[in-house]
Amino acid sequence: MQIQRQEQAKPKRKVLYKVLWAAAAVIAAGVLFAAGYFTYYWTMDGGLRSLLWFKEMIDEQYYEDISDEDFWQAAIDGAEGLLDSYSVYYTPAEFEQVQMSSQGVGIGVGLSFFSGTNKVAQVAINSPAFFAGVRVGMYVTGIGAAGGEIKDAFASVGGSILYYASTALTSLEEGTTVSLRLSADSPTATEGCTVVSVTAEEFTESYVLYACGGHAYAALHDDASGEYVWTDVSEYVAEDEQVTGAAYLRLSRFYGNAAGEFALALEQYRKDGADTLLLDLRNDGGGSVAVMQSIASYLLKDADADDEVVMEAVYGNGRRERYLAGGNFYDEYLADSEIYVAANVNTASASEALIGAMISYGTIGYEDIFITDTIGQGSARTYGKGIMQTTYYNVATGEAAKLTTAQIYWPNGESIHGSGITTAMGARPSPAKSFGEYGDPELTAILAAIASEGGADALSLL
Repeated sequence: MQIQRQEQAKPKRKVLYKVLWAAAAVIAAGVLFAAGYFTYYWTMDGGLRSLLWFKEMIDEQYYEDISDEDFWQAAIDGAEGLLDSYSVYYTPAEFEQVQMSSQGVGIGVGLSFFSGTNKVAQVAINSPAFFAGVRVGMYVTGIGAAGGEIKDAFASVGGSILYYASTALTSLEEGTTVSLRLSADSPTATEGCTVVSVTAEEFTESYVLYACGGHAYAALHDDASGEYVWTDVSEYVAEDEQVTGAAYLRLSRFYGNAAGEFALALEQYRKDGADTLLLDLRNDGGGSVAVMQSIASYLLKDADADDEVVMEAVYGNGRRERYLAGGNFYDEYLADSEIYVAANVNTASASEALIGAMISYGTIGYEDIFITDTIGQGSARTYGKGIMQTTYYNVATGEAAKLTTAQIYWPNGESIHGSGITTAMGARPSPAKSFGEYGDPELTAILAAIASEGGADALSLL
């Protein structure tokens, strides 16, 4: 019987031993984890330890609940405050929106306004507002639900007038239809206005508008095929009074399919047999370096190779990187052409880099650049952004950080960061009331100046 008892006791002891070993393993793991954590904790940067301690105190002692999300976002916002205005952290949702925008995809009516006003600064080509006939320089003085009462998009507060058009239109949900009251003359006009109806929707923006010989064209995205179709859009822009001989090409941003659209515009330029081109970069704040490289391929007159340097980046650690053109197509499209550029203080970044490449390769001289002068003193400049940002993507979380990483130099070694391209360099001042007047009288004057020099038989445009 005793042997029987012993045989029965062995499995019980085995189970007990297993339990004890498991408990010991858990305790040991806990000790090792704690030891590892404290080792990790004390090897942290002192500032990070302080931040974690501060968060712990807030979690345990603060009289109101502060969510982890709010705390860490506040910490990120604080870090952003140390950086320049171009460097920014993106949440996953924000970065998704940035990616859509850089691809030309927008949701809304397609209007941008000058800061703090109800004056239209840009109308996105292929947007609802574009097809409704809204134009740069118009004032959106009232907004109302479709078929309903139009309410003023401005109000007098404390002796100042506040404008609400931008906020109201930005917050529109997709599919919402509104009526816009438009004035060509006054930001507070309620009579003598035009009323148009627009519906907020997803659209793919076009960034190039080309006009010559009484017609205006743009490459419009066809949602069904996914292709861009070269389209006569004359009915959607202001009257074109330009006579044969001159051509106008407006590039609004270096995003999306801008390079492909630029190529289609030059195909049309060649087909039109034009010999003078005005490249309008006014209010073009830049965009993608890759798009700039592609567009520069058409604008390097004295380039010998297909991969000429169009700009050089110098990074904080001293590393230099050359950015090359994607080809050499100047003679194919622009041989024997006179080329001019229109710019203003909102012309920045990739736009300035493109102008620098054109100057470096003899395509234009400073005297071929018209810069908007709103002061009337014969002095004007472009923005002066000669630095580059790089975006870093966190694959694990979907968030991203855009950081200023390098200073930009033209192929000839010039850097215009902080100073811009100026009339002191030899560029021409172009008198104007503002950076976006209805009917664009500044453009009419620029074309007239070009025509007076025999560069083109042009009177006015768009």
